[in-house]
Parts: sequence; C-alpha cells; structure tokens
Amino acid sequence: MKKTKITKLFMLLLLAIGFVTTTAFVQPNIDDAAHVINSKTQKLIEAKNNRYLQTKEQPQVAVVTVKRLNKLTQAHLSEMKRTVYIVVGVKGKKKKVQIYSSKDLHSAFTAETRLNIIRAAAKDLRSTNSATFNKGLRFVFRACTTRIDYQYQYSRDKYDLSTAEQNKIDHPNRVALPIALAVVILIGVLMYFFRQIRRKNSHNN
Repeated sequence: MKKTKITKLFMLLLLAIGFVTTTAFVQPNIDDAAHVINSKTQKLIEAKNNRYLQTKEQPQVAVVTVKRLNKLTQAHLSEMKRTVYIVVGVKGKKKKVQIYSSKDLHSAFTAETRLNIIRAAAKDLRSTNSATFNKGLRFVFRACTTRIDYQYQYSRDKYDLSTAEQNKIDHPNRVALPIALAVVILIGVLMYFFRQIRRKNSHNN
C-alpha cells in the first residue's frame, strides 16, 4: 500500500512538473496593463493569432503594454520560440513602442526592419488620440504578421499589409524622396521671387 501511494504521488509530481514546464512561458496574445488598446485592435490581434494556431509552426505576435518607458524587453524572451512582442511603454502622455523577437525570428526582424516598421507608423504612434494611436499600433502588428507570413510561407490574407504599405517599410527613403524634392522646389521658387523683388527695388532706387 505504501509503495502504491508513493508511486501515485511520484506520478502526480511528474505531471505537475510537466505542466509547469510546458506552460511557464506561455504569453497571452494581449496584456494591456496600461489600458491603451481599443476593441478594434484587440479583435485584430486575437483573429490573426487564432489563425496562427491552425498552422504547424503556431507562431505568435503578442502585444504588451506597460506603465513605463524603459526596460521594455520581455522576461524569458531567450526561452521563447516563434514569438514576436510588440511592447508599448506608457508614462503620462508619452508612449514608446518597441518590437522584440525570439532568436529563431531574428533574420526576419533585424534591427533595421524593426526600426523601419516603427518609423512607418511613427506619426500615428506619437498621437495622443486613442483611435489614431491604435491605428498606428495595428499597422505595426500587421507589419509583424506580414513578416511572419513571409518567413513561414503562409498564404496572404486580409490582415497582411498591402504592397503600398509594405513599400513604406522596405523603401523608406523612396517614400521620403518626393517630400524632399517638393521642399527643394519650394525653396527654389521662394528664392526666385525674392531675387525678383530685390531687382525691382534696386531699379526703383
């Protein structure tokens, strides 16, 4: 009887250890401690991650908000696989968005790629308006899932970025070039008018 009880206890202990081991680093899709994610963004995050659950690899893009602007790196990131974190730091009216990925996704999320994604949505992410900020956050999320879809060769879906949106990330300088040219042309036109005015004034004198 004693041996039977000891065996049962041992088996229960093994099951408990197995449960803890397999669930210790499970990250929910959304952890909104700073309360900045609206319902439209929540639905997008859950819908796309639910689609990922139907795949062999089962990657995850989790969105986490915290009430601070520093130390945004998530705990246990080194133990994660096929996981991307979009972390939003919030303090007062200031917000800071960072992207982190597990080691196996570093090639898809290089430092340059992560910077370009944030930069493409920077205008909306800087907004103090909740709807506008969430629009930017959804862009960042969709950009991350588009990279994952490409990484694992998943078929495109309605959540992926359009070609025009993707170009903002892949070719940021190309997007900025027309604006730079417009500024140069405007400066040139203004200089021309100033010269004409000076000439007229000099002739009048």
